[in-house]
Amino acid sequence: MEKGGTGNLKVFFLLFLLLFGLAYITSAFALEFSLASSYSFGSNLFFLYNEREIINKSSSWTFDVGIFHLFDVFEFKASMLAKNDAVFNDPFSESYYAGFYFDFKEGSISFRNNNFSVTLGRTHLGDVVLSPYSLFISSVNMPRNTIEISYDDGKFIYITRWIQLCELKFGADERERLKSSNYKVYALRVGNLRFGYEDITVYVGQRFNFEYFANPIPSFFIQYVNDAGRPYPEGVGETNYISGFFLDYTDIDRYYYIQVLVDDINMNRFIHPESYQNPDKIAWSIGLVQKTSIGTVSFYHAGATKYTFQPSAESGNQMFYGYTYYPYFVYTRDGENVVLPFELLYAGYKYGENNLAFMIDYAPSFATGVNADFEFVILGERSPVNAWNDRTTYLPGTHLLDDPVKEYRAIGTISYSGGISRNLKFWASVSAGFIWNASTLVEVSSDNVRKPLLRPQEGNNLPFFLGNFGVSFSKSF
Repeated sequence: MEKGGTGNLKVFFLLFLLLFGLAYITSAFALEFSLASSYSFGSNLFFLYNEREIINKSSSWTFDVGIFHLFDVFEFKASMLAKNDAVFNDPFSESYYAGFYFDFKEGSISFRNNNFSVTLGRTHLGDVVLSPYSLFISSVNMPRNTIEISYDDGKFIYITRWIQLCELKFGADERERLKSSNYKVYALRVGNLRFGYEDITVYVGQRFNFEYFANPIPSFFIQYVNDAGRPYPEGVGETNYISGFFLDYTDIDRYYYIQVLVDDINMNRFIHPESYQNPDKIAWSIGLVQKTSIGTVSFYHAGATKYTFQPSAESGNQMFYGYTYYPYFVYTRDGENVVLPFELLYAGYKYGENNLAFMIDYAPSFATGVNADFEFVILGERSPVNAWNDRTTYLPGTHLLDDPVKEYRAIGTISYSGGISRNLKFWASVSAGFIWNASTLVEVSSDNVRKPLLRPQEGNNLPFFLGNFGVSFSKSF
């Protein structure tokens, strides 16, 4: 085994040398080679959810190597990470790679022609609004297999994007193994103002649905017509439709936006007030970024009601179309269960359901490269992969943070990023704060629920501290 492992390591370094040599001999294509390393110390959300790890693993290294070619009509991005933070299992980490495992950071190609562009690869393209609390596409960088076609002529904007949420090698149910989504944006630009409609379709049991991707009609009507049958049903089965709107304004000194997402809305309050009242599953986000004489000040706020982004269940039948990257959030590492932080689980708004979040950010004009922010988040019980938490059906009415115990997070961060020379850059950051009533794993076993949830626990208070510094070198050829 050791001999085979050494061979694997040699192959990796040969590949690295090949790419580096390619950068040298293809200078006409203006390739850029980059290498970065960073050191982190303290705790992080993984270790907060698994408290014993704070002492056992409090520091780690990350190395980032990439080859890039950025041109007017073509972009090539290939970047990988090597980490030794012990967050994930790796069959070769300890034996062959000195405790490091590898991960993707960016692997994509893009073609552009004036107003039109196509991007495909393993990447994270983000939401149409610029915010740490974007609702339709998470602001947390989670590269997934993606195909996007976009058009922007200065007045009309259209985006259609396929995102592979997961394709697991195992699953308790076949439908859990395949889950994808399609994201669409229709927007108009008038001067500095943009107004648009966004929708997300989440479907299971199929890797790619051509019609949701290629048909520019809003996805609600595609689902309605195909599922109803003309003359036979042609849908993909379990499908979840999410929609909403955004409005933003941009000029040289400011950026303002508002975004609303509707996972499900209670129309009975208007058309059948005497009938059942299902919960509103909605989220909202606002942001104000303003340049002043002393720097740029930003304020962001977002929230979501209970059950938003969850799957559903009808007559005891568990659905699997929750808007998350994976259908689970507990995985095994070194023979023990580990909780994946929900910020790495939600494909939409990073805090998911049943919460309120606030952030203030300041970048001073008198200290280039310095940035400071403070965030305060209130979270209730969250159940992103369950239908109706630990109940067999929903709790009637709309609910937000009505839990007897709530989790509170207060975290501040100061960071710096600047150039040491033309090719050399340095960055550093320090985050500190406190989490009151930190959520813990709760196992449930009701009729249609077989997965755990997170519930705030009274008195489970945890300090938070994380330092990070690194340096990067880049060279163009």
